[in-house]
Amino acid sequence: MKASTLKKTMALVGLLSTMTLAACSGNSNSSTANSTATASSSYFTDSDFDSSYDTATAATIDLSGSSATVSGSGVSVSGSTVTISSEGTYIISGSSENVQILVKAADSAKVQLVLDNVTMTGDQAAIYVEEADKVTLTLAEGSTNSISDSVANSNATVDAAIYSKSDLTFNGEGQLTVKGNYNNAIESNDDLRITGGTYIVSAVGHGFNVNDALNIANAIIDVTATEDALHSDNDEESNMGNLYLQDATITASAGDDGFHASGALVVDGGSYTVSQSTEALEGTIVHILSGSLDLTATEDGINAADASSYSEASLTIDGGDISLTAGGDGLDSNGNIAIKGGSVTVIGAKSDGDGTIDYEGEATITGGEVFVVGSSGMTQGFSSSSTQASILATAISGEAGATITVKDASGQTLASYTATQSFDSVLVSSSAIKEGESYTIEVNGQSITATAKLETGAMNQTSQ
Repeated sequence: MKASTLKKTMALVGLLSTMTLAACSGNSNSSTANSTATASSSYFTDSDFDSSYDTATAATIDLSGSSATVSGSGVSVSGSTVTISSEGTYIISGSSENVQILVKAADSAKVQLVLDNVTMTGDQAAIYVEEADKVTLTLAEGSTNSISDSVANSNATVDAAIYSKSDLTFNGEGQLTVKGNYNNAIESNDDLRITGGTYIVSAVGHGFNVNDALNIANAIIDVTATEDALHSDNDEESNMGNLYLQDATITASAGDDGFHASGALVVDGGSYTVSQSTEALEGTIVHILSGSLDLTATEDGINAADASSYSEASLTIDGGDISLTAGGDGLDSNGNIAIKGGSVTVIGAKSDGDGTIDYEGEATITGGEVFVVGSSGMTQGFSSSSTQASILATAISGEAGATITVKDASGQTLASYTATQSFDSVLVSSSAIKEGESYTIEVNGQSITATAKLETGAMNQTSQ
């Protein structure tokens, strides 16, 4: 549910780094799946986007009941275990119960698993990558696939429906449903990259659980999790535990965090909805370059936090269209906040113990549009190093459904907004608001005259 009815103009400025675009396509002679896409080469390799395969040379795995029939080299069957021991492409089809596909190859091997209308259920991980350099799971074009484990899983270490100790990539143009009934749905001890396909994921633990980096581009994902929807965490290496999202469409409902990274969380275009969470976005460094984000949280909305060193935490918004409803702090950083562009609407902090904007260092605004309402108890405005003026009013209040209107001295309406919960604090900034000029904020017959300042940490309004 969009929190704001304010007309927004997005200013997309700056980039986290110089982006090099990599386009790639398959080159096999007989391919049933192929994709061409672009993304930053800092986060993906060409092979991540290559979903092509040669049906003439690939080995096949035909699942049936509690076993499977295989053909081609590099794969064998023993009871209900299908072992892949060599580099190559393996096309999987059929339906099974308690069959496990085990990838146990050389640590230099690159393995491609093509899922072509696969249904796998069982007590343990249906796909387990024990060793390989990299495994790519390609969703065959037009295919519908389903993988799930059960609460009866007896392996507490391999605790996901799809589990990998090596780098793992998902691509292709099919659909995959994954249910983590024991703990997590999809887990990788190294990097996990997703560059295409449609995914419906549910888990009693994390939806996606990654140790080093979770990088997603172009995919469509719907994830429901009792814990975090997207979870990238490394408590041993501070440069790991990163999450990068580019031009994806992700809908998430989480019992804990929507998107969580112990390192950097970067949003670089796309559409993201967190309909339920404790904290919608959390990372040590949170950087939003562009994209549409509709976020709902019972506690902090966007939280930049590092338990080991507050000085390293930061929240930067270069652009995008952000709509945020929070029960606690709205924008929260244990370090600095910098808003450089985009459109940011925040509703939150009904309790005086929280702040709609909360920071330990400083908060600067140099561009973009900001409309913030919440509690006045812990209200913070922008710092003196800002170059764009703002208005902070704390002597005005309203209930859910109240209309907030900001007018300049001539009576022209600059912004209008309908609140979705009670508030007694309003913070507004845009390029139309000029330092030193007076503005009127009206709420259901109440009005406040406020002077726009670069620093709005102090109250700057008078009642009328």
